[in-house]
Amino acid sequence: MKWKNARKRQIPVLIYLLFITLVTGAFWAVNASTDTKATSSYTEVKGSRGDVYAVKDINALERPYNYIIGTTTNPLIEIFGILAALGTVGFGLMHGLGRYVANRKLKKQLEEVGSEYIYTRFTRIWHWMNAITIIGLLITGFQMHYSGAEYIDGKIHHFLGYALIIEYLFFLAYSIATRDIKQFIPAAWEFTEGLIKQGKFYAIGIFKGEEHPYHMVREHRLNPLQKPAYFSIMFGLVPMILITGLTLMRPDLMSFLVNWIGGQENMKYVFYLHLISAFGVLAFLLGHLYLATTGDTVKQHYEVMVTGFHRVYKYNQNK
Repeated sequence: MKWKNARKRQIPVLIYLLFITLVTGAFWAVNASTDTKATSSYTEVKGSRGDVYAVKDINALERPYNYIIGTTTNPLIEIFGILAALGTVGFGLMHGLGRYVANRKLKKQLEEVGSEYIYTRFTRIWHWMNAITIIGLLITGFQMHYSGAEYIDGKIHHFLGYALIIEYLFFLAYSIATRDIKQFIPAAWEFTEGLIKQGKFYAIGIFKGEEHPYHMVREHRLNPLQKPAYFSIMFGLVPMILITGLTLMRPDLMSFLVNWIGGQENMKYVFYLHLISAFGVLAFLLGHLYLATTGDTVKQHYEVMVTGFHRVYKYNQNK
């Protein structure tokens, strides 16, 4: 029995080592291929004319490359993106303040009656690694965009970009293999009754100390509002940021997409999609950090992602 438990404890370490090996290998292989001029050329085809560009130095193309790190900007995208991030923070502050004031007047008592195992070790390790990767990408990406392409920032951003690709492939393979993907797909009733009930709880019920309408269980971790939100993020926004990021890093590998959008001079539109996706991920991250505090207790949802166990409470409210 002890031997079996020891093997179970080693599994996360092996997964982590495999992940680091894959990321390092991918990063080395891509950089090695970039250093080989013959294999790092990008062919742009327009009609009967073909222009061949060496992408070893993307800023040294014969024709202007219409996306330059640190200089290509779009004020409208940046204004709306920053407002979205600030709006998310403002919502969290106002909503949180309202909860704090309301809870001081309530005589709600919670009695812990048990716990349920919700998140597997693989899911928890993936979650925290993914969180660290995304935060690193946001920091280095915005630094590169607004302050210029420092060598170390670009290296770190690219390394983390390849890490995110591999992390996402791990997530996708695991979700399909274990059928965990069904956690993100809402049932028909959740689009009507579920959304309304959960929305009313966040808007009104939470300030009255009401019990959550839907409690987390292993078969249904996400509530009716979380399911469509997480589905759009994991199967819409994240793939968008990965595809556009890889296209910006390696247009030679993504030449089919670059040709489809009309060539190198239109790469700025790929960057705009990448920037919109980055602001979307930032807004989601800020909202996610706040909404994770809206469990039965402030730390309940954070604890479950660390231990895997969801504390179950019984509501006792004296009026």
